[in-house]
Amino acid sequence: MREPRTLRDFPYRRVRVTCAWCPHRRGDYCIERMIARLGPGASLDTVIRLITAGCPRPKAWGKRGPSQYIPWCRAAFEDLRHGRPPDR
Repeated sequence: MREPRTLRDFPYRRVRVTCAWCPHRRGDYCIERMIARLGPGASLDTVIRLITAGCPRPKAWGKRGPSQYIPWCRAAFEDLRHGRPPDR
């Protein structure tokens, strides 16, 4: 499967986001609503930045983390990481 870069390319109907550092911080979003709100050309980096705007451990997205010992935001698209669709 090709790695999606925009909401238009996202392969599933649901977008699930989880964080390795904050197990209580997770989200499940409808792709149609996100496309209506952000547009089909919105990059997945932009989407993850908007979802994690209130994170207590911010990270400069697109850059390397501060260090392996300093916790920083590790939010990711759950289903893209595991390769299984959320609809099943």
